[in-house]
Amino acid sequence: MEPISQFLKNQTTLLASAGKQCDLHGGKKVEVIVVDGKEICPICERDRENELLSQRESEKIRRAMTRKNYKALEEKSVLTNTDLFQASFSNYETAEAEEAANKERAVKIFQKYNRGEIFNAWFTGLPGVGKSHLAMSILRNLNEAGEQDRSCIFVSVDEMLLRIRNSFDNKESKYTEYYFVELLSKADFLVLDDLGAETGGTGTTKRATDFTLRVLYAIANARQDKCTLVTTNLTKPELVQMYDAKLVSRLQATMALIDFQDTSDKRIRQIKI
Repeated sequence: MEPISQFLKNQTTLLASAGKQCDLHGGKKVEVIVVDGKEICPICERDRENELLSQRESEKIRRAMTRKNYKALEEKSVLTNTDLFQASFSNYETAEAEEAANKERAVKIFQKYNRGEIFNAWFTGLPGVGKSHLAMSILRNLNEAGEQDRSCIFVSVDEMLLRIRNSFDNKESKYTEYYFVELLSKADFLVLDDLGAETGGTGTTKRATDFTLRVLYAIANARQDKCTLVTTNLTKPELVQMYDAKLVSRLQATMALIDFQDTSDKRIRQIKI
């Protein structure tokens, strides 16, 4: 049967009365009519149609937001190496025992995140051992899981800060400090990749600038009830020296650790000449 509103609009003859009244309208009685042999209260039917319309519009909004969240990983992430988008648990090589154990830990972290547990995860060790690969693998699996309605973002800390600094002289740039703080604060799952590289990386005695501390503090403070994954080449003492104990403590609160001590650099490949 077509919607009652459209049916009534199309009528040119008087409809039959059911000889009854509907009193579900705050004491106001409304005469019930007969449409296709079915007794209908016009006001009740109108309210039902409005509710159905509201539900359909809400579902459209929900689906649009789901698509937006799902696409965030590809469209909002900031990577210096886009090959990382292909990272997965299945293509992570485990030639050494430590690699196999850390891959298993990463899978367990994904499973806990997928069940709704909230904690941070840190990946530490020398460059090239696969920290970013495993962090991205967790993120990609979360992005594909369930209704695909969670926003997952991967950000190279050094590249993010570079884009913010460039926006100081480029008023047309969208990559402002506000843009990144708001984006990363709201993400359901966030990877901060290569923390410390922006100041010089392993072996440096440099301190992070006030600008860097301000940005990282804003993100860390906003994400205390969300899951943040951090990859770094630095030890905790080096991080504390570079930033400060308060910031490091906030990022490491309720933390799962994946540490690489014996794994060799995967980036070094010998080729036959």
